[in-house]
Amino acid sequence: MTDLKPLYIDGKRDSRRRYVTPTGEIISRREQIRRTEGNTPEQKAVRRYEEGKSKAGVTVRRYQRKEKQRKEGIKKATVELWGNEDREIYQKTMPTGGERGYYQLQGTYQFYNPTYRSYDVATGYSTADDAMRPYMSPNYLILRRQAVLNAAAQLEGYEWKYVGVVEENWILW
Repeated sequence: MTDLKPLYIDGKRDSRRRYVTPTGEIISRREQIRRTEGNTPEQKAVRRYEEGKSKAGVTVRRYQRKEKQRKEGIKKATVELWGNEDREIYQKTMPTGGERGYYQLQGTYQFYNPTYRSYDVATGYSTADDAMRPYMSPNYLILRRQAVLNAAAQLEGYEWKYVGVVEENWILW
């Protein structure tokens, strides 16, 4: 589709370098590159780097990092820790049937419901990880938080407060 025309506003080229299609739709420069060349600007930068025409810039490094994470099955997640701060972490996804050597934290936790003034116990699981983490390390606390949230989700109602750990152990996949 080569009949895309640059957008002009008050006789000047648009500062965002947008284009107009024959139907009157305004599209971004990124979309224009994708339509005319058949790939995204990131793919174009990686191709130029692989051909030796340019250095590995921020775009190329970011693209390579995401490809590596995609191949290894790693996903980025934001996890609320015991305080109020959120942290971005990288965590392994659940293993499939053939993979081995992954560990998952299983815990039984006690909760209190102030409305009904009752205690209850539930079992929760974290996501799989490639190593058993030492007690009280940041990664261990993240896995524990996942297991606690998973256990709380199994209880009926929303006002359950976490009291403590009844039992925790590692499951080997």
